[in-house]
Amino acid sequence: MAQRSGLGWRFLTAGVLVPILLAATLWLPPAFLLAFVVLAAAVAAWEGMVLAVPYPSVLDRVERSFGAGSAAAVAGLSAWAAAVRPEAAAAAFPAVFLAAMTLLVVRPRDLGTFAPRASGLIFVPLYVGLGLAVYPAFRLLFPDSVGGKLVILTMTLAFLGDTAAYFTGRFLGRRPLHPRLSPKKTIEGAAGGIVGSALAVTLAAVWYLPALGWVDVLLLATIGGAAGQAGDLFESGLKRSAGLKDSGTLLPGHGGLLDRIDALIPTGFVTLAHFLLRPLWADGIGCGVFC
Repeated sequence: MAQRSGLGWRFLTAGVLVPILLAATLWLPPAFLLAFVVLAAAVAAWEGMVLAVPYPSVLDRVERSFGAGSAAAVAGLSAWAAAVRPEAAAAAFPAVFLAAMTLLVVRPRDLGTFAPRASGLIFVPLYVGLGLAVYPAFRLLFPDSVGGKLVILTMTLAFLGDTAAYFTGRFLGRRPLHPRLSPKKTIEGAAGGIVGSALAVTLAAVWYLPALGWVDVLLLATIGGAAGQAGDLFESGLKRSAGLKDSGTLLPGHGGLLDRIDALIPTGFVTLAHFLLRPLWADGIGCGVFC
């Protein structure tokens, strides 16, 4: 009964969030998706600070707020810079580094936890902020009729891969994939996830991105799908190191927000790189191809 209730909460939460995401991605101006991503980066980084620092009890609201604010700033500014001033995106790392260094020098607190806190304050904003900046960057870098569709493709690539991996592993899984990081994940589930990712790209080619070919399906399904699963395992390692089952409780039935975007972060990087490099072996991206 508890399992059904959890599944029900999953569908209810998705039913609320999916229409908002679709509206911000496909119909509203890019600024709405940018604002949504900035807020999501702040929330996910707030959760991620506890996972990244092995001593969560030493974190206070100042340091968690710094991580959340830095991630929001990195997400917003990096997405904007990618479209307007690409070279400005290179300032993200030194800005976060200098700000974190200054904060810790002013507030050193427990020196026994100084190094892991410094690592968390630098790593989390870049991990979450740069990872989510990819999505509004799609809207800003590509024509309006293309950018939103690429966001949908990337999200379905990650989510269908994750869903297929879950159900394949649940019913057919026998051999553990990486028991140290995630004991329940199996090799069979990982293979099912790649099939799910291939289905996402195939549906995109048939439905709303007809210019995609078999090379796109092959590369995005294998590299993008594998990257999404690696992102899931990576966040599982963070949670296990912190002794937590979920990154938070924000989303009923799903856990924390970081639990839902762990696969979206690396998948977004792969998909963006794929379409930026695609003109090397296929037609260029623009209204002449996708519109």
